[in-house]
Amino acid sequence: MSRQAVKSQKPAAEPPLARKDWIEAAIEMLAEDNVEALRVDTLAERLGVTKGSFYWHFKGREDLLLAVLESWRLQMTSQIRTLIADTSGTPWERIERLLRIAISARPEVPGGPFEMTLRDWARRDAKVAGIVREVDNARTDFARLLYRDAGLSDADAQDFAELHMAFVIGQRMTLAT
Repeated sequence: MSRQAVKSQKPAAEPPLARKDWIEAAIEMLAEDNVEALRVDTLAERLGVTKGSFYWHFKGREDLLLAVLESWRLQMTSQIRTLIADTSGTPWERIERLLRIAISARPEVPGGPFEMTLRDWARRDAKVAGIVREVDNARTDFARLLYRDAGLSDADAQDFAELHMAFVIGQRMTLAT
C-alpha cells in the first residue's frame, strides 16, 4: 500500500449505539444507585454520546425504564430457564447451577444489586411491583419444577422453591450490610 493510501484511510468509526446498549448502561447505573438517580443526560455522558442518540431509541426516560423492566423480566424468566433447562447434568446439578448464577458478582444476576434497586422501586410503584411479583412467581414455579425433577414431592418441591427464592433475595441483602 502506498503512503498516500495509508494517509487517506480514516479510522473505522464506532458503530452507533443500539437500543440494547442504552438498556445495558441503564441497568449498570441502576445497579449502582436508585431509579431516581437515572437521568438521560448522565447516561448519555457515561456512554460518550449526545442525548439525541437516546431519543432515537426511546420516547423518553419512562420508555427506557419500561424497556429495562422488560429486559429484566425476560432475563430472569425465559432466558435463565432456557440456560438451566438446556444444560446437561442431574436435576440437583441444574439447581446448583441456578444458585451459582444467583451468587455471581455480576450486578444484573438474580438477587444482584440491580434487582435490589428494582425491589426498592417496586415498594413505591404498583406497576413495577406487579412485574416483580410476576417474575418472582415464574422463578418460584421454575425452581419448584427443578426440585420436583430432583425427586421431591409436590409439597416439598414448593417449600424448597420458596426457600430457594428467599435465599437468592436474602443472600444479597445480607452481603450488602
